[in-house]
Amino acid sequence: MKVDVTTVGSFQKQLVFLVPPEQVRGRLDEEYRTLSRRIRISGFRPGKVPRKVLESRFAPQVEAEVAQALMQTSYQTALSDHQIQPLGQANLTQSSSVADPTGFRFTPTVDVRPEITLTRWTGMDVVYPTVEVTSDEVDRTVKARLEGHAKLEEVSGRAVQSGDMAMVELVVRDDQTEVANEPGTMIRTAGDPYYPGVEALLIGLQAAEEKEGKVRFAESARTAAVAGRELDVKVKILSIQSYRVPELTDELSAELGFEGGTGGMRTSIEGQIRQGRDEMARNQARANLLEVVIGENPFDVPVGMIDQSLKMLMDELRLQQALRTGRDPRTIGFNEAQVADLRMRAQFAAKAALILEWVAKKEGIAVTEDDVEAMYRRLATERSQTVEAVKGWAQKENAAKELRERILEEKTLDWLLERANLIAPAPAGLTAPEPAGLTAPEPAEPAPPTEGFGSDDTLEGSVDALKEQLATGALDSQLDELVATEAGGRNRKGALAALEARKKEIGG
Repeated sequence: MKVDVTTVGSFQKQLVFLVPPEQVRGRLDEEYRTLSRRIRISGFRPGKVPRKVLESRFAPQVEAEVAQALMQTSYQTALSDHQIQPLGQANLTQSSSVADPTGFRFTPTVDVRPEITLTRWTGMDVVYPTVEVTSDEVDRTVKARLEGHAKLEEVSGRAVQSGDMAMVELVVRDDQTEVANEPGTMIRTAGDPYYPGVEALLIGLQAAEEKEGKVRFAESARTAAVAGRELDVKVKILSIQSYRVPELTDELSAELGFEGGTGGMRTSIEGQIRQGRDEMARNQARANLLEVVIGENPFDVPVGMIDQSLKMLMDELRLQQALRTGRDPRTIGFNEAQVADLRMRAQFAAKAALILEWVAKKEGIAVTEDDVEAMYRRLATERSQTVEAVKGWAQKENAAKELRERILEEKTLDWLLERANLIAPAPAGLTAPEPAGLTAPEPAEPAPPTEGFGSDDTLEGSVDALKEQLATGALDSQLDELVATEAGGRNRKGALAALEARKKEIGG
């Protein structure tokens, strides 16, 4: 067999095959012998059917099967011999007949990873977002921390207000049929999960007062008997409780784990907010940099490479959602608009990967063992696990190679940022010129909510961020779901402890 390999454009290889006639004849002879033993023709014994009879009846079928077999074996051998890694299926552009006495010729064209050469990759203007933390933001975070240590206290001398917890007698009826009877249940007036909708009856009632009325219960009610129904409800207030938020003092600051009194607490919280935003700004600058480099060095990528990138992105999103919800990833789908958006992201990712690979090779950027250890420590902190546990996970999941690739990309991005001309964003009201090439997706934002995807990414951040959200009370109606999701996903002890502590505080 003879094969000539030529490069077509930046991402295609054309393979021109010539299978010698003697090799073709050998495969044809073998196929006809097999057919003679298998076929039954009246007047001939098995295995004794003359070749000419077989050719007259089955030549097109036999020649097609031989051609397919020769193309398959020759193509796979050529890929191995010439170290070609195809992206997707080859496209057969030319093919002769196996009956050609000069041999069997065929020409497939296959997409491969593009061979790119950058003309400019350093010294370019790259927008680096400005990071600011206002005093009001610090005040809100301090308030959230204090609210996290609020305590329930018995209330007397006033009526139920929004935000209170009310112990009530509750009877729910559908005409004369009793649907629910609670001799004593705690209702959260700011979004009760079990009887959502009943809260409006309670506001303004004093202890021992009763009230009746119709209530349209929300579909989300955890009490299945009332979910989505309009029913007659009678309530009686047994007691009222309210959260008392402590005042900020040096003593409380120390109790919350901050040094330097109230001033030290504010300084530390400002630093935490700034650290998170610094990371977001750096990620955005990295995306801006890649967008600029792509614009300065335009090139095309094959559909097969984009498809691979798209599949990886979809698989990652499905896995994230599965970990949050416990759903089977195979049941999580995307609609047409979401696929179009994800394909744009996949195209950007494919181009970015090629650029970073080229720069790393060109500039001799490599991953050291110290880099790997630093990554393990970073992942351990993010996951609230030990370094040994993260290493065990990497070994079990065969993730070491993927981690090294991730480290190399990050090192290359940082190398490029150090050699870029970092500029501030355009002032409000002014529009910066659009660079050529593909627009980068926002790195600080998750993929848009998809069909079957919840938009609640409460558990995606750090444990400290989760504690801050818990302190506001905004998550009180979904604590059970959050506990189940965390336990079924990353299972961080710190996160689970915070969730269980909040449930205990509110009597959940």
